[in-house]
Amino acid sequence: MQEASSPGELVFRYGTSQDRAACVSMWVDACVSRDGTAVAGVAERARPKFDHTECWIVVEVASEGLLGFVLATRAGSGLPGDPPDAPVVGLLAVAPAAQGCGLGSGLMDAAVAELAQQGHNHAVLHALLDNQPAIRLYASGGWRPFGEVYQHTLLKRPMQTFVLDLESGRALRP
Repeated sequence: MQEASSPGELVFRYGTSQDRAACVSMWVDACVSRDGTAVAGVAERARPKFDHTECWIVVEVASEGLLGFVLATRAGSGLPGDPPDAPVVGLLAVAPAAQGCGLGSGLMDAAVAELAQQGHNHAVLHALLDNQPAIRLYASGGWRPFGEVYQHTLLKRPMQTFVLDLESGRALRP
């Protein structure tokens, strides 16, 4: 991972236990920004994911703090229909004030590279279909729909699983 060489420079690094509370708070803030309202249970659902990390990368400005993070959990931690060998990119958040600057794409690229370096063949994520900026981000990274549309258990909105072949960057087909 990258170290800062000058003040104000973006740094991508592995997340640590000291980052956990800030990342959960950022996740909640990003969900409020996306949905326009706070939903009870969002933080409680996010916290346990940090206990099962396969890959956790944060981006920060050295003197100003965290701007975003991505977290993938171990293979088998997703839904029953997911490829069993695929880690799950379960959380991706950029601070609302920093959205639209390419940080989400940079975080996803870093996570995909790290998971591939660890020897994983595939990765999976689950996305709200009405979150069009996220859907565009995933599509631009080569992620493709996998399986049937289903309903998010907390938000009651349509979801889709997306899969990426980490060896070739090509999407898997169900």
